[in-house]
Amino acid sequence: IDTRQTRVVLIEAGDRVLPNFAPELSDYASKALERLGVTVELGRPVTRCDAEGVVFGDTHLPARTILWAAGVAASPAAEWLGAAADRAGRVLVEPDLTVPGSPEIFVVGDAAHVLRPDGRMVPGVAPAAKQQGRHIAATIKARLAGDATPRPFHYKHDGDLATIGKRAAAIDFGWIKLTGRPAWWLWGLAHIYFLIGFRNRLAVSLSWLWIYVTGQRSARLITQGDDDKS
Repeated sequence: IDTRQTRVVLIEAGDRVLPNFAPELSDYASKALERLGVTVELGRPVTRCDAEGVVFGDTHLPARTILWAAGVAASPAAEWLGAAADRAGRVLVEPDLTVPGSPEIFVVGDAAHVLRPDGRMVPGVAPAAKQQGRHIAATIKARLAGDATPRPFHYKHDGDLATIGKRAAAIDFGWIKLTGRPAWWLWGLAHIYFLIGFRNRLAVSLSWLWIYVTGQRSARLITQGDDDKS
């Protein structure tokens, strides 16, 4: 991608980016993106997307490349289980993550519609799925020991992290909020920590260090434009 010939436009249907974060962090993220040259369009839901570009509101934006980041359809688990689902296709589960009427079937991750005590939905992200996996393992272990008492799942939200660019990130732990370079370093450390295996942690650390020092990624694609053909 030749950044000299590229214009990046972020179109967001909501009134701010990073809606799960505190409003001041959303504002920081918008300004950080604009400093990178990104045009941020808020409150502008896309009504049409085709080969010519996208339409939002009364604006038609010509575009050769469109990246859709508004989510995808859920797993068809509800269909082949014959279970009730929400509008996105996620299975409506009991508080203990089982399918209603089928206590031997568990559904987790972004395939499940799990509600917190306050009525909000548990986010379909990896940390939540890991907690659900541990909960199910404990439930199965208890059942094998003869205890079939339903155990409701309790989600613990550890915080939100988002990287916006080099030395720019936002972190919201509720009790503390960080932006800029400190948040960027903490974001990197957190992601390396949760990788599986020392070899993976070392490989990613060295790759990121190379990118930070040289500004070049270790993996590249060599392409030729039409003008390069003989």
